[in-house]
Amino acid sequence: MPNKQPPSIILSTLLQALLNDEQRLSLSKLQVNHLTLDSREVRQGSLFVALNGAQTDGRRFCNKAIELGASAILSELECGEQYIEQYVEWHQSGVPIIHVSGLSSHLSSIASIFYQRPQDNLILLGITGTNGKTTVTQLICQWLTLLGKKAYSMGTLGNGLIDDLTPSPNTTLNAIDLIKHLAIARDVNAQYLVMEVSSHGLSLDRLKSLHFAVVAFTNLSQDHLDFHGDMASYASAKQQLFTTQYCEKAVLNGSDKVAQAWSEQWPSEIELSAFNQPLINAKYHMLANNVHFDNSGISADIESSFGQGVLKSSLLGQFNLDNLLTALNTLCLAGFDFGQLVHLAPTLQAVPGRMEVFSNQNSPTVVVDYAHTPDALEKALIALRLHCQGKLSVVFGCGGDRDNSKRALMAKAAEQFADTVYFTQDNSRSESAQQIFNDMLSGISQPELITIEADRTTAIELALSNSSSQDMVLLAGKGHEDYQILNGKTIDYDERALANKLVQAYL
Repeated sequence: MPNKQPPSIILSTLLQALLNDEQRLSLSKLQVNHLTLDSREVRQGSLFVALNGAQTDGRRFCNKAIELGASAILSELECGEQYIEQYVEWHQSGVPIIHVSGLSSHLSSIASIFYQRPQDNLILLGITGTNGKTTVTQLICQWLTLLGKKAYSMGTLGNGLIDDLTPSPNTTLNAIDLIKHLAIARDVNAQYLVMEVSSHGLSLDRLKSLHFAVVAFTNLSQDHLDFHGDMASYASAKQQLFTTQYCEKAVLNGSDKVAQAWSEQWPSEIELSAFNQPLINAKYHMLANNVHFDNSGISADIESSFGQGVLKSSLLGQFNLDNLLTALNTLCLAGFDFGQLVHLAPTLQAVPGRMEVFSNQNSPTVVVDYAHTPDALEKALIALRLHCQGKLSVVFGCGGDRDNSKRALMAKAAEQFADTVYFTQDNSRSESAQQIFNDMLSGISQPELITIEADRTTAIELALSNSSSQDMVLLAGKGHEDYQILNGKTIDYDERALANKLVQAYL
């Protein structure tokens, strides 16, 4: 995929909004040809951005960046200097260090100037919510591709054209890398950019210079409380996307209580459409009636402001119907023809690691899904129960060094909605597996019925060996990921490949 090198830019032009006249003059002869937050990526001519981040303080690496050839450094002001907006310090090497208060809030604008505002050449569609963002994003990209449009995807599965994704370190990239990918999308002549928008990304101002044609909200349930603190703050972070700063049109899940509350005080400047059930102040609606689930997937009669028709899909479960409705509603609101979209729906494919099925006539049906929240796990199990002819088992773990309050809730959901439950490791990171298991067990009413096996591969093999060809086994939590983080180390682990291998052994 092309990655055209942006031209050099005069530093005073790039930082014009942050500088006074005297500072602009003093920096008017310096040029930069590269932006980075990572000192390891600094090269001759770079502008190194030294943020005090959650994991490390970038300001510790200013001298290293200068040694590697940085033309200038943008540095976050110390907390004790919050009453000073900015000042320029000249390093002994002659490299300027521009100290800026609230630096992270300026990065989206700075990157936009550097990459020549690529967002102006793209139609942006944004998807947020606790669960479903990845599936909805991929469904929209699939639909756009079938319609002959070139779509660039950004999110959990990676960034790029739908058949050429590169891994992403975060759902929503840092402000500089995010704009850089928009520039790549522009340079490969993409017409649409479809982006998963995380609450972290919104809270950290990573999307501040973007404006979306349509944004959509899937749902809200407990997640990321280690970052936001409480559900109200989490919801408030998401709600930022549904303001005139960020969007022109919006889609909300009418059955979600948070969406219902938002709609009651909806800004009149933003056109609103609701799916599942109508909402106050919604101009448009999309409803699914006569819903039928079987082994071949989903069928539903759609009645909407955009047209009527039968939606058919090979995807599994009620929440995938919600995902289909979110994507369909978003594209209709973006101006696409309802009838054409419904006609193409049967050709849409399951997203890797999202309710992805592995089976043959002799094996249990194995489903790999990324469900890693209580709500997602519950919905996955309920969805599979509609399709399961025998016993339903689940193998899952909970992440270490993350919100531990959801561990008991996930275990409770597993016990309630599965016939057999296996606890194993997810990404335990630096936390002990036993501590995570203890937290999970606190949500279980009959712990003697739970099988605990720390090694994930062994746990899955055990679950399959105890299942028949009529049974289903849900492998929850890893989804598309091809690694595990155990004892602070990342190891190769591809659950989709493992599921396929184990199922093929039954032939």
